[in-house]
Formats: sequence, structure tokens, C-alpha cells
Amino acid sequence: MIAKSLKSYLYGKHEDMPYNPTTIANYFIDKYAGRGKMTPMKVIQLTYLAYGWYLAINNKKRLTDESPIAWDFGPCFSSLFFSLKAYGKLEIKRKLPNLIGNSRIASDDKHFLDQIWNIYGRFEGSYLCRMIQRKDTALKKAYSKEGNLVISDADLYEYYKNKMQTAQSSN
Repeated sequence: MIAKSLKSYLYGKHEDMPYNPTTIANYFIDKYAGRGKMTPMKVIQLTYLAYGWYLAINNKKRLTDESPIAWDFGPCFSSLFFSLKAYGKLEIKRKLPNLIGNSRIASDDKHFLDQIWNIYGRFEGSYLCRMIQRKDTALKKAYSKEGNLVISDADLYEYYKNKMQTAQSSN
């Protein structure tokens, strides 16, 4: 039992450990880069959307080990931004370097990320960013011209939980 638990820590993601944002971004890049233009903005927005929806669907369980930050151009994960910085606005065709290493993503989480792609993958990064920046979002609640503030999990959870309940009640 102990050996199995240690093995999961050494060779993959432990069941209760969140991923680092670059691991999530690399999943989208590796699987979907050939199915449309994958830009840094799109990768960041997809990772953010996955983070927010994951909180709502999994009762506040975090997808990543880093909180998103409200920046001037939308939400961002600091470590992911620095992995993407060299690309500027260029298309990304292969996985990003990940200093921490890419953990193995659990099959349920892969299925979840595929659903995020199925809903949002057809959109350009700039469209996703505008959608996320609407006035009633968790990003707008956290954003300040005076600095980059963390977007709270509680605000994200509330926002995406409300979206989920609205969608369910309209069916």
C-alpha cells in the first residue's frame, strides 16, 4: 500500500494533487495543436476555463497548484505565462518546456479537458479572453489597475457553479 502510494507520487500525479498549469496547457497543445491555431492567449484562456469549471464541477477541488491572476489582458497563471512568453503571438505546435515536469493526467481529468476543448476549442484566444472579461465574471471582480491580484477560488466557484445551474435549469 505504501509502495503504491509512493510510486504514484514519483511517477505520476497523486489522486488529490493538483497539476501545474503548464501540464494542463501541454495536454491541450499535444492533443489539439493540429486542429486549429493554438496561440499563447488561447492556451492560457483554455487553462483558465478548465480551472474555473473544475472548481464548480468537483466541489472546489483545484485543477492546478497555482491560482490564476487578473492581469490587464485577462487571466493568467504566472508560471504558464513565462513558459509561453517566447512565443509572443506565434502559433504553438509542440509542448512547452515544463521545469517541474508534466505529471500524468488521470483519465477522468483527460475526459474533462476534452470536454473543455469541445466547448471552447473552436474559438480564437481573443474571443475567449473577451468572454472571460465580461463584467459579471470572477476576473472582473478581482481585476485592479493597481496590480495583479489573485482571482479567488471562491469567486470562480460561485461564477461557474451559477453558470452550471443556469444551464441545467434551462434544459
